Amino acid sequence: MEVFLFEYVTCGGEVPDDIVVEGLGMFKSLYNGFSKVSKVISFVDENYRDIFPEMPEEEDLFWAVRDFSERADFSLIVAPEDDNLLLNLTKLVERNSENLGSSSEGVKIASNKWRLYKKLEGKVNMPLTSKEVLDPPFLLKPEQSCGGEGIVLIRNHAEVNMEGMIAQEFIEGKHLSVSLLVGDDLKVLSVNEQILEDFAYRGAVTPARIGEEEKEMVVKAAKKAVEEIKGLHGYVGVDIILSESPYVIEINPRLTTPSILFERVYGFNLGELIIRNHTGKEIKLKKAGKRFGLRKTSSKEGEVFIEYGGRALTLIPL
Repeated sequence: MEVFLFEYVTCGGEVPDDIVVEGLGMFKSLYNGFSKVSKVISFVDENYRDIFPEMPEEEDLFWAVRDFSERADFSLIVAPEDDNLLLNLTKLVERNSENLGSSSEGVKIASNKWRLYKKLEGKVNMPLTSKEVLDPPFLLKPEQSCGGEGIVLIRNHAEVNMEGMIAQEFIEGKHLSVSLLVGDDLKVLSVNEQILEDFAYRGAVTPARIGEEEKEMVVKAAKKAVEEIKGLHGYVGVDIILSESPYVIEINPRLTTPSILFERVYGFNLGELIIRNHTGKEIKLKKAGKRFGLRKTSSKEGEVFIEYGGRALTLIPL
């Protein structure tokens, strides 16, 4: 059994320097997991040869994705939603092998914040979202982005360029995410805290430090949102703000950064679970045995999981 693992940063895609280590970290974690239960094929950009010396170098990106997915039994794409990257890469591998992730149909809706809002409006609790300016304060967000890139808090009635953007009601509360495994049913892998700085993603705490009642509310909201989107499959992350009640913010139809912590916290191999989920085999989950923080930082305080370009992902027991 061969799995083609593609992570956009690691395999040669261009992204802002600030999110490179997140991509490298997800690739490293999932590559290690898949390797324990299957043969993994992939390639890396020449910049990362020191980190992954055993991997062949990148060729033309889309040509290589087509070639590697044709050779594999299964493929998994991890890529940003920006510029329809995740959507187009998913369409490419769907034609060549079995896709372990969400289908292009699900990605098309979930990767666009405006489409997602219109699909879920009136079905789950979401912040008011508009293609026009709202009364301040509100958040100005790109329709397609990841990691909090491009989000600005608008505090007054200054003129705003809304091209390619949405306006979203500003909700204060706890920033959380729910990691789900979507298959024949919905399995909750983890509820995580998000560490944000000026709305940009800086790390996670797994599992989240919330009570059982709060956890139940958040999980219920996440499951309801995912059930409304046809084509979501495999690992799916749901971003939620917990205020007086949970507000669904985004659905990520791809791997998310907290997954790096799962083997240490829960003791399971996520790569194996993704394959078992896709093939309809039994999945046994475990309760958290530990709690870890994962931080993106320029320092090396804590255990360094991966580092590149003066930035590191560090693991901190809590």
